[in-house]
Amino acid sequence: MTRICPPADTLSALVDDALPPDVRDALLAHSAACPHCAAQLAELRALHDAFQDLPPMPVGADLGARVIARLHAEPAPPRARWLEVLVGLFKPVLAWRGAFVPLVGTTGALGLGVLLGGMLLTEEPAMPGRSPNVTLAAMSLFDPVPPGNLCPRADACGTTGNSR
Repeated sequence: MTRICPPADTLSALVDDALPPDVRDALLAHSAACPHCAAQLAELRALHDAFQDLPPMPVGADLGARVIARLHAEPAPPRARWLEVLVGLFKPVLAWRGAFVPLVGTTGALGLGVLLGGMLLTEEPAMPGRSPNVTLAAMSLFDPVPPGNLCPRADACGTTGNSR
């Protein structure tokens, strides 16, 4: 490399003969002095020659003719009037579509909260085989002063202290 080498797409344009004469001459002079660019240019020329040797492949459909035929075809029939009215009704709603996601999420969270809260308010039937005293003893763990603990001050457990 004698100086900064040109990019590969510039060498490819040289092989395709798509460069102006002054740029082409400068690239040929550089590739004659730079072995790296000369090797890359030789590879690109070999690839170009290999593609030129391929037989032409017929295309099954003429896309250009189909596009031009559709452009010259009759215009589409006008839309139904009821569809325009329906679209006109939903335009104000569609303008606020960015608010639908938070609105749906909030509604779902509130609905779920009301449902679960309502489930807490229902009275469950007593469990069979347990006496009420066992349930009360189990619930005494949630008292301000659990059983077996000392009262932090005299008036916290009543006037006579913890009666348990």
